Amino acid sequence: MPRTARMSSDQRHLIRAAPSPAEGFVSVMATVRDMRLHIRQRVDPGSTTPAWLLLHGLAVSHRYLMPTAAALPGSVFVPDLPGFGLSGKPDDVLTTEQHAEVVADWMVASGLSGVNVLGNSFGCQVAVELAVRHPELVASLVLVGPTADPAAPTAGALLRRWLRDLLREDPHQIPMILTDFRDAGPRRIWRTLGHSVDHRIECRIPLVDAPILVLRGQYDPIAPASWTTHAASLATAGTSADVPGAAHNAVTTAGATVAGYGRAHTALPADDHRMSLDHGTPTAQARRLAERVLHDWNMTDRTEEVLLVTTELVQNVAKHTADGGELRLRRQDDSILIEVTDSDPQLPQLKRTPPTVAGGRGLLLVAATARQWGSRPVRWAGRAGKIVWAEIARRLPN
Repeated sequence: MPRTARMSSDQRHLIRAAPSPAEGFVSVMATVRDMRLHIRQRVDPGSTTPAWLLLHGLAVSHRYLMPTAAALPGSVFVPDLPGFGLSGKPDDVLTTEQHAEVVADWMVASGLSGVNVLGNSFGCQVAVELAVRHPELVASLVLVGPTADPAAPTAGALLRRWLRDLLREDPHQIPMILTDFRDAGPRRIWRTLGHSVDHRIECRIPLVDAPILVLRGQYDPIAPASWTTHAASLATAGTSADVPGAAHNAVTTAGATVAGYGRAHTALPADDHRMSLDHGTPTAQARRLAERVLHDWNMTDRTEEVLLVTTELVQNVAKHTADGGELRLRRQDDSILIEVTDSDPQLPQLKRTPPTVAGGRGLLLVAATARQWGSRPVRWAGRAGKIVWAEIARRLPN
């Protein structure tokens, strides 16, 4: 079995520090809906970048998120959800939706909005629900090892995957996990697991307007690559990646790497937007991304042309490949560049289809609409593939 990522001794100290100050983080308490909420936070009053909000997974707490929190820039807030960690223990076990509403109420009371939200495991479900219900509060999402994979739709299936994951995790996490289990209690853990299974995250991701990065540890059996790639493809603007050497708790054992992915995701240039595609990605999702990007660029006068070309190129991914690819929209000085990457190395050829033959005219439409178009070979998902691109001329001021 390959050796997986490990925490440093400084990181092990950091996860045990609360409520004492450590590495700029302090503990504060807030009352939300008559519940006591513990927040581990580092406030940087001089920061000009959006704050970070980190949401923990099932049965654990802020503790295991601290290696990632410490590696993020600016102000960082890591609350314990009600019933977990150092937060109060309400009699009721909150649903995914109720957790999201508690977080939203605390954010509003704290004057936080437009933040970058990073969740792990069940925290991904709370993060997605927060973004759907309160889009003004969320600038971007980073989902690390999201539950619950539709291929493991029961509590028993998730538990079996969790037991396999334990074999991959750094054993130094065990004292922290046992402390978190004690704080939450078996009843709350079991019922929250049921709420996690009941929450259909795959139905909620397409409703999120903010860009989404989906990460998984390289050896994570709880969130396999097939699921995280699909989850990213459901987003209006989604990408996915693996964290090398990590298992499900990548936020603990590979915190600096996770934070690096998060910083790169939130720093995506405003002139460059990407969306992961899988074999079944509806063209409507790609069209929604294009419409949103054109609106942000104040270039809606080119909507018809961009949507036509985007639709044709994205449809080709489903027609000619067995897996996925990527849509990229880039604003250039005098044009809008549309690129679609896929895993089929065969470069397209423009063919004149007889009028009596149905279909086969997609590239003719692209060629007639675009200022210029073309294709080139690339490596995609570890094998030969291609990029098909088209440029739509901008209408420049006279």
